[in-house]
Amino acid sequence: MTINLDSSARLLHEAIQQMGWSADPALLADRVKRLDLGLPAEDEFIFILSWLGKCSLTHKLDQRQFPPKSTDTYQVPDLFALFKTKVGPKQVLVEIKVTNQKKLKWKADYLKKLKNYSDLLGIPLLVAWKFYGLWLLVDIGCFQKAKTNFHLSLETAMKNNLMSFLAGDFAYVLKANVGLHFAMKKDKLVDQKITGESTKEQQWLVRIEKAYFTNSEGSQTTKLPKGLWPLFISAEPESQDRVEKDYIYQSFVIPENSGIKFAHTALPVLLNFSNNDEEKIHWRKQLEVHKYPVEFKLFYEAAQAGIEKKYMQYIFHIKPVEIPCFLKDIEDTEPSN
Repeated sequence: MTINLDSSARLLHEAIQQMGWSADPALLADRVKRLDLGLPAEDEFIFILSWLGKCSLTHKLDQRQFPPKSTDTYQVPDLFALFKTKVGPKQVLVEIKVTNQKKLKWKADYLKKLKNYSDLLGIPLLVAWKFYGLWLLVDIGCFQKAKTNFHLSLETAMKNNLMSFLAGDFAYVLKANVGLHFAMKKDKLVDQKITGESTKEQQWLVRIEKAYFTNSEGSQTTKLPKGLWPLFISAEPESQDRVEKDYIYQSFVIPENSGIKFAHTALPVLLNFSNNDEEKIHWRKQLEVHKYPVEFKLFYEAAQAGIEKKYMQYIFHIKPVEIPCFLKDIEDTEPSN
């Protein structure tokens, strides 16, 4: 579907005039940009919490406050969430922030108003910070006063991240050389172009004669253990190609030092992999449909099985350096999936 932006803008402008709204259209455009950043992030975080399985309830909080003067004292955060733990349910309030800067900077009165609301309800306050594709969930007490504002550094947030301890996330590392491989026989030359004195481009009709997976030791199989395919895809393997006289070989291989992957970051990768229209993920639609590309329980069990089968190097359940007071009674961080 093609959208005529000029026509849409004209209709929007007419609607604004009919409502008697006379503010600068540039202010509206700026606000829409901010909403386009903030609202999808809220939807994304809610969907991720739902997938991880330890959040039994979460919803947005209506931030239209009355009487208007209440905004002098209180700031309603973005979300309420209820988590299942081994010591019973834990309620939290969550403020969502999206920035790729390595530090969150909040004004003192903004932080104070959020804390006032948290204290009023007696519910702990957390900040969910999206840094590129990584989500960090951090107790508000980790903010530190600079001169007049309060700062939360990326380093502090990483050390005190509650995504695993509270929300059920885990981290994993696939072994190097785990791969998917294809051997394709050249059947017919379809097209050929000379691109230089000694170079040319060719298009071939090929026939796949062999397709198989290998673990880190090179053992071949035509079928991965159940649930391991999503883990492999989410680790974003590198493409390797080799062309010989009669064959084309293509492989997708986990490289050396591929790094740690967090389970929750796999979800957008898997959604994009199954997205046929190549558009960015519509998180509100995902929330409404509420179907996952793979169930988290299967995803985690596949990671465990991958250790024995030589596909997986490590699985980590990450504990914060400083456990917030309201979570100190949780003795075991092992996910109860």
